[in-house]
Amino acid sequence: MNNQYTGRFSISRYTGIWMVRVALFLLALTQSQTSKASHAMGADLTYTWVSGNTYHLKFSFYRFCDGIMPPTLFTVDVTSSCYGAFTVNLPCVNYNNPTEISPVCNTAASTCTGGTYIGVQEFIYEGNVTLPGPCADWRFSTSECCRNATITTTVGGAGDDLYVYSLLNNTNGQHNNSCSFQNYPVPFACRGQRFCFNHGASEVDGDSVVYQMITPLTSVGSVTYMPGYSATQPISSTPAVRFNAVTGDICMDPTALEVSVFAVLVSEYRNG
Repeated sequence: MNNQYTGRFSISRYTGIWMVRVALFLLALTQSQTSKASHAMGADLTYTWVSGNTYHLKFSFYRFCDGIMPPTLFTVDVTSSCYGAFTVNLPCVNYNNPTEISPVCNTAASTCTGGTYIGVQEFIYEGNVTLPGPCADWRFSTSECCRNATITTTVGGAGDDLYVYSLLNNTNGQHNNSCSFQNYPVPFACRGQRFCFNHGASEVDGDSVVYQMITPLTSVGSVTYMPGYSATQPISSTPAVRFNAVTGDICMDPTALEVSVFAVLVSEYRNG
């Protein structure tokens, strides 16, 4: 099978693709803003086949509006064991008009528009990359500093950068597309209330998809959770956080006011 990571969290000779998605859980009693933060809230890195060895890359960056603005372009590193490394620059296609995805009522003003409620924007970066030839372990990757400063469950907090990557095996001539995600990776939950979330992975090639929670990545490794938290238990919950590897559903019953980060690995399989 053909393996690829498609950045929210994506390897060698399989029929499928692996994708990593990074997301941030915000748990609150109210919608009000409580502190200033850095801007990296979540990200996706996906690709679609264009023709030959050309693929269209799409990087979706989710920004906290009370943090700094993101760059006007992101540089994606392209590496493999078959060819020399190179980079491709992805310009932002909606920099002057990002999509606001703030979880507020239509009558409320978020920090994106000068208000006081939590504000989140989606910035889209796109461009084509033409690979010099086939290889089983193409890696597309990018990172950005820094994560949200209000994170309470990791040691690094805002000192950690946010890193996503996608893997591609184009040795079998199948011209596979990565999964895409239909739901924004910025879930908000309330203490004392059951909450379920799904990234909404969509697979256009008809391949089967399975899910796994993994530790969120940085460009030099992974985040370090505080004692009591982990990749599969990113927040305080009673009963414990539940995750369905078949559907990708994650459910919890939050017991504390926390801000946490988590990541989901999406693996795609074809013909077994």
